[in-house]
Amino acid sequence: MSGFGRKALVSGLVLVAVVLAAPSLATSVTPADPAVQVLAPPPIPVTPSPAPEYAGDMVAAGMNAVPSNMSFGTAVLDLSTGDLETDGVGEFYSASLSKLMLIVDMLDRGTDLSTSDDQLIARALSVSDDNAMNALWSTFGGPAAMTRVATNLGMTDTETPDDPSQWGETTVSPAGYARLYQHILTEMTEDDRDLIVNDLRTAEPKAADGFPQFFGLLGQPADVYAKQGWMYYGSKLYLHSAGVVHDNTGDYIVVLMSVQPVTAVATAEAGINNIASAMLKVLAGDS
Repeated sequence: MSGFGRKALVSGLVLVAVVLAAPSLATSVTPADPAVQVLAPPPIPVTPSPAPEYAGDMVAAGMNAVPSNMSFGTAVLDLSTGDLETDGVGEFYSASLSKLMLIVDMLDRGTDLSTSDDQLIARALSVSDDNAMNALWSTFGGPAAMTRVATNLGMTDTETPDDPSQWGETTVSPAGYARLYQHILTEMTEDDRDLIVNDLRTAEPKAADGFPQFFGLLGQPADVYAKQGWMYYGSKLYLHSAGVVHDNTGDYIVVLMSVQPVTAVATAEAGINNIASAMLKVLAGDS
């Protein structure tokens, strides 16, 4: 047998057998006793804390501040999370908010613009100049522009005016207008976006028609730019403020749309100022 040897010796009558043991086979080192091994503890799973959801709280705060004589609708879109919250009335005449819609359509189509066109755009956005809007409206598509931009962006509850010359009677919704701003900030080219934002940031306290336009979002001590809208319609006054609020929690598209009985301008603006203030206090942790 392999590994064994045998030798017989004869001495007198005695037979002695000598067996040689096979050499030991090499073995691996015996592992340490599991009972005394030091094992690393298993990792503890950590669930990241969800981002604060301010949009819903802002909308709730705004609705709680609506005076009894005002019909009001609002939308807040958190640009960092995509959270959209809405409440209140869903459709309003646009008043001057249609100016921004027309300009977005012009830029999205890559329209060749002259220096004069650029100046009209700046006046339509900064001091809400109706004469500038009239010129742009008649040159760049009017009602067709409203239909294009609403269809392309999926702006809900948007309708062209019954009278094609009355751009202020375009029907819009807070949610639809939030979508317009989302497009401007996240989908338009950098040059087009900067043109719009820079013109909005040059808004002046008094509009071209003398109306005090620092109400709503523009009436707040915050990093804000917005397009304002106002329109007398029979015995009603439409007041809208729609823009972007920036603070250390993020960027928020905030849309405020309202209609109320005609009254003193200061009184009418005070109501929407209080709503805007209540909504922005949520971001400051004051609500």
